[in-house]
Amino acid sequence: MDDRDHQLIERIYDAALRPEAWQGVVLRLSEHFGGSAVLLGFFRPGENFFGPRFAVGIREEFADTYLEHLLNLPWSARSMRMMVDRIGPISEMFPPVELEKTTLYNDWLKPQGFAPIWPIGHTLVDESGEPVGGFAIYRIEGQGPFDPDDIAAIHPFIPHFRRALHLHLALHGARTVQHAVAEALNRLPTGVLLLNKRREVVLRNSGADLIVSQDDGFRLDRNGPCATDARENAALQKLIADAMDAQRNGVLAGTGFLSISRTSGRRPFAVMVAPLLAAPAGGVVSDAVVALFVSDPDAGRVSEAEALAKLYALTHSEAELVRLLALGHSLEEAAIKRGVSLSTARSHLKHAFAKTGTSRQGELVRLVITGVGSIHE
Repeated sequence: MDDRDHQLIERIYDAALRPEAWQGVVLRLSEHFGGSAVLLGFFRPGENFFGPRFAVGIREEFADTYLEHLLNLPWSARSMRMMVDRIGPISEMFPPVELEKTTLYNDWLKPQGFAPIWPIGHTLVDESGEPVGGFAIYRIEGQGPFDPDDIAAIHPFIPHFRRALHLHLALHGARTVQHAVAEALNRLPTGVLLLNKRREVVLRNSGADLIVSQDDGFRLDRNGPCATDARENAALQKLIADAMDAQRNGVLAGTGFLSISRTSGRRPFAVMVAPLLAAPAGGVVSDAVVALFVSDPDAGRVSEAEALAKLYALTHSEAELVRLLALGHSLEEAAIKRGVSLSTARSHLKHAFAKTGTSRQGELVRLVITGVGSIHE
């Protein structure tokens, strides 16, 4: 292999980590075939190219329609597998068809100045062997047929294409899981922080961001989560250490609880520290070994009355009363805010007790602030 071959391999694996690097791969393929046009794309069976496309010598208005023209020819998905382990003439995927009589040539190749020569291509497959994309190379006017030696020289790179694609799909899947986890956590009213073995935060939700931004007794520094009060900080660090020990031993006994006072004088944060015994595979989340759950009792995060009404079959007036109680208002204050008499508020509360299966105001509030009604849209 010469330096250009090594550069192609580097670009192929670079594309596994940075999808935009596929453009460099396409450019190298074009150079290998004397400046031929190249189009690479990912697709779903029966659909046009989707997502990023990478091309050299292809006019932008034609990039989306190649697969559409190819599908007009008599072929099957099985035919694509003929190009999985090699690069070869795309004509092999079809019964004998005269290229110059096809719409592929007349509506796609010819208008771009391509020669009446069947393109060559390769099919990209996932780990299960299902086609997920491919690339094709086209001769331009004035170029002769593809040289068998040139095609044969590209075949050793096929395993690298396959490995790079599988690595890309695995990384993409892990990132997708991580983003989904982060989005779900962001909807929770509780602050969540995931720590690795070095006590570094590898993931935190928007609730945690809000709490940390207040710098009100709980913060993050170069040593990880900490409390402003020295004694409380010592207790917090011990809880984290105990959780890490439990994680190493594969037990859940390391879960601990702590109240962290706030410099503002507001009600303290409630903190739970727990080991993570089975972090999701892939991505930085897999490094997480300990989770911190930080609750702010003064955050006032309660869902809208409409959500409460749907969850517990409450009337709008009943739901509004319950929402105000969950925000910390007394029954008298809630009645004033609602513009109703205290007796009417008591009647609404009685109905809310019956519909939610509760019997005390504290029990009702706890149901609301810990249930799914507290999750944000």
